[in-house]
Amino acid sequence: MRVLICTDGSPAAEAAATFVSRLSFPPDTELTLLGVSETDGDQVHLTSSFERIERTLDGAHTGIQRKIGYGNAAENIQKETEENSYDLVVLGERGHQRGFVGWKTGSTVNKLARTLTIPFLVARNVPPRLRKILLCTGAEAPSLDTVRVGGRLISTAKAEIILLHVMSQVAMRLDSPPDDLLDTAQSAIQRGTREGQHLKQAVKLFGQVGVTGAVTPCLRHGLVVDEVLAELAEGQYDLLVIGGHYHHGKSHWAEFLLEDIAGQLIHRAPCSVLIV
Repeated sequence: MRVLICTDGSPAAEAAATFVSRLSFPPDTELTLLGVSETDGDQVHLTSSFERIERTLDGAHTGIQRKIGYGNAAENIQKETEENSYDLVVLGERGHQRGFVGWKTGSTVNKLARTLTIPFLVARNVPPRLRKILLCTGAEAPSLDTVRVGGRLISTAKAEIILLHVMSQVAMRLDSPPDDLLDTAQSAIQRGTREGQHLKQAVKLFGQVGVTGAVTPCLRHGLVVDEVLAELAEGQYDLLVIGGHYHHGKSHWAEFLLEDIAGQLIHRAPCSVLIV
């Protein structure tokens, strides 16, 4: 496991490192700290930030590497991930619906969501303990990649995991059984509907990637963004995991819809967001 933690020297970036510690990655995880310097004076500021982050991670990992880039943050992060192999990129944000401190990261996050081909974590409102995680699935084949990769990254977190699928309130076909619009996760699984089969398969897949804690499937009906945000508010989650990267073979229209949903959730979720 190789993780890139990005810092602009702000407390938000250091809180992101704290969130990494909450994920309880194995001790042999390789950590790289990337600071982006816009001016020469930033280097001293970044060095101090590196030291505070290393103290946060002290004892959990060995051999933390430091790197400093110059210029635009998003471009530096993209370049670093292209030149080196990472499993996760981590950035910190203050609050929600706000940009990164010093980086104008509304644009930084948006650009990385479109260009990064690896998972990245937007950390905000970091809790004292990671208790509850919401992972969203679209009940289609690419969503199993979200379950597989996301499940592997959160498998060591020792948190309760809720697996959510949102169904439309409107029947997709004229011959759709009316019961589909009333299903809970449990009834969908029992009746063997398409959504139920997917949820059952996804729960099984969690076990295959190393998740040892309880995974509870959940089915909600309505608009995807509205229902995910409602679930986050009602369930008081510490982390949201969503699929947000382009998959080869997906139509441009499907890509646009995925990007729009992911973009809204990234900026409106009150908790940290892991984009797979």
